[in-house]
Order: sequence, then structure tokens, then C-alpha cells
Amino acid sequence: MPLAYSRAPAAEIAPWVQSLAAVDIVSAANGRRCGFFSATPAIRVLLKGKWCFETADGPREFDTAHGNRTVYFGPQTREMAVSVQGPMRFLLLQFHPGAPPLDQSKTHEETLDRVECFDAGLPRSIRQTTYDDDDARENWLDRFEELTRQVLFTRVDKEPPALMHEIYRRLLVGPEIELDEIADRFGVSRRTVERQVRTSFGVSPQQAIRCARALDMAAAILGVAMPEEEAAFRLRYFDQSHMTREIHHFFGTTPGALARKKAVLLRIDLEIRQMRRLEALDELGIGQAPWRDPEAEPPLDGWDPAI
Repeated sequence: MPLAYSRAPAAEIAPWVQSLAAVDIVSAANGRRCGFFSATPAIRVLLKGKWCFETADGPREFDTAHGNRTVYFGPQTREMAVSVQGPMRFLLLQFHPGAPPLDQSKTHEETLDRVECFDAGLPRSIRQTTYDDDDARENWLDRFEELTRQVLFTRVDKEPPALMHEIYRRLLVGPEIELDEIADRFGVSRRTVERQVRTSFGVSPQQAIRCARALDMAAAILGVAMPEEEAAFRLRYFDQSHMTREIHHFFGTTPGALARKKAVLLRIDLEIRQMRRLEALDELGIGQAPWRDPEAEPPLDGWDPAI
């Protein structure tokens, strides 16, 4: 059952931004432990809840009691543990690979599995923007997108390289990409492709491929991929033991244990990625995904999934 309202960005910012989402979930009274996993950089504007993220630098806490908190997430190399007290309400913006880090004095490799509070870098008018409970979530995203546009164009002066868009599309469609073929197509050396991948993803091509493979497999395990694709995803591994080791590496648990988890926030990240995968496969854009039940779509004015 979908837990977020998400859509593609406007064409003006689409070269840098791949998706926008609004998440509004009533959490358990005693809090919830879950996780995020986005292999590309993201911004989450925390609107409600007291949050703790287990980062490469240790725990980072953010409390929304006195206002929104804008947090930049570098690319993730594995699931990031998250604990939340209170409602889980936030806005999500996911960048394309190749979009520059928020702090352009750092490389993507330096931001891996790390978060950075961006409150001080925003004008007061943006920091104090409100998102009314009674307003449709689609309107939240329209407002969020306009604010993103204002900030983005003060920080970027050129689009991410076409080479990176092509590599990312291929990772979405099927992780077993051929670097030599891509190099020939763009008229560059294999070494240039490898260097561009590390610059844009923060990891080596092989690590990016392993991660893409694991994200697809996890989506199938958690039921947010097309059911008929699970067998093909499994064939990307040598055997069951190989798949189990990889799932444990990226998610810290076995496939069976992962399947039994509610994994609310992880499901959202994986579902959005699968929607991007459909776009890459069929050029359909982010719309009605075939594994989603139209009757279960969250209403645009918010939804309590009673989880």
C-alpha cells in the first residue's frame, strides 16, 4: 500500500531533480525504528517528529518542535537506521547522480552516509514556510518545488553530464552495464567513465552496480516491485547464498527477516526508485505503477495508514 504522494519534477528542474514526495504517517505512540536508503543525494524537509539518523559520523538528532528542519543526505552505501518519535511527516527531494553536492566544497564521496543540516543556508522566508494540515499534499509539493527552484538556481550553473544520465538509466533498467560500450558511445575512455561514476555517485562502478542490484532485490522482497520481475532479479545473483550475503551487506538482515519487517520508510524509497525504473524502461514518466492498487492510493489531503 503506497505511503507517500510522489511525482516527477517540473521540466525546469528535471535535469537535477528526479522526484518529489510528501510523506505523512501517524507513527506509533512509543516511536518507530526504520530506515532510509537512497543511492543518490536527497533533501528531506522534516515537518513533524523527533528524528535520529545513524550516520557515518554517528547519531544525528533533529527535533521539529520549534520549526521545520532541512536535512541534506549524501548518497547512501547501505540502509541508514532511523528512529522517530511522533508523526513522520516530511517532504522528500531526490537528486540525479551528477547534481552537485549541497556543500560544493565537498565531493559526493565525502558525503557518503552522512547528513548535513541546511537550515542556516536558507533564507528566513523559506525556513518559515508552512504546510497546512488541511491543504492537499499536491499543493505541498507545488510549494516545495517552487522553493527548490529558488535555491537550486543560485547554486548550479550547468546541467549534470549526459553521460551520468545514461549510466543511471542503465543502472535502473539492469545493473549489468558495459562500461566499454558506454565509453565508445560517448567517445571517451573507460577510465573517464569510471572517474565520472565515482565523482557523481561517490562510489566505484562496481559498487554502484552492486547497490542497484540489491535495491531491486529488496523492492521485490518487500512487494514494491512488479511480481513477475522477482525471478529476473534473483538471476542477477550466482545463488541463494550470494543473494543472502548481499542483502545482509546492504540492509543488515537476511532476506526472510527483511520480508517480515514493516520497513515503512524503506518501502517509500524503494517504491519511488521502482517508479523511476519504469520511466527508464518505458518512458512513461512517474505515474500509476502497475503493482499499485488504485483504490489504495493515499488521498491528496493526507492519509493515516493506521500502521
